[in-house]
Amino acid sequence: MERTARFGSLLKLLDDQNKDVQQGVQQALLEFEGDASHDLAALGINLKSDESKILSESLHAGRQKLLEEQWVVPASNLSYPDGDYESFEALLRLISDFLHDGITLRPSLSDELDIIAQDAHPEVGTARELADWLFKSGRFTGNHSVHFDPRNSDLTWALDEGKSNPLGLSLIYILVAQRLGLTVYGVNYPGHFLCLIDSPDGPTLIDAFHKGRPIMVKQLLNEHPELSAEAKKAVQQPCSLAAMLLRILANMNLAFNKAGRFDDATLVQNLMKTFRV
Repeated sequence: MERTARFGSLLKLLDDQNKDVQQGVQQALLEFEGDASHDLAALGINLKSDESKILSESLHAGRQKLLEEQWVVPASNLSYPDGDYESFEALLRLISDFLHDGITLRPSLSDELDIIAQDAHPEVGTARELADWLFKSGRFTGNHSVHFDPRNSDLTWALDEGKSNPLGLSLIYILVAQRLGLTVYGVNYPGHFLCLIDSPDGPTLIDAFHKGRPIMVKQLLNEHPELSAEAKKAVQQPCSLAAMLLRILANMNLAFNKAGRFDDATLVQNLMKTFRV
């Protein structure tokens, strides 16, 4: 209650024109680590759209600080396709929390994934069936309209909205599969992220962005000899967890630069330097 009361007092000063007051408010808001959604709910305050924008931007420095401080990459546990999924998901959760607006009340990434897995469990027995359940059904679709929206990398937003880019949808597929005891790997295909599963007919690619379309690896290689050496290597060998994290950070870096959010782009570039792939 004391924290919420302090937030209520700060909220009244948010539009104060005095520069010293503004600096003090910004400094005090760091205590909330970029997220005041529970405090707003406790106070029963419904902000106008312009007020929401100002508050979210004011909390952003706290989200930057939290991401930078809590980003710890295990030395080697992410270097394999079958690596440390707990640490992998924790880092994805940090990314989602950073990309959140800080004012909208929502469950954590892990809780949302648990719910999806619970819903899928009675109807899904194989990785291919899970792809159909998630994508062919239309539960999750490709975000064709705003491909460079940074929110595509916010998996919690993607789960709420039912859409993302190829990597975001693939990560949802992989993480839900983990909860169901199914094996789905990432494929770091140049220009378009895919997934890899075993099927009775052999290794099969799943294109989550295009309704979970299955593509037999053997057929792809036979029918497209013009594929680059990089592409051929990618479809025959799943990528590491670190490679997927690097790719989502690269997407964020591109999106932030396109949006002119250069401080965020620099932060993401620093996170990318913490990996050894």
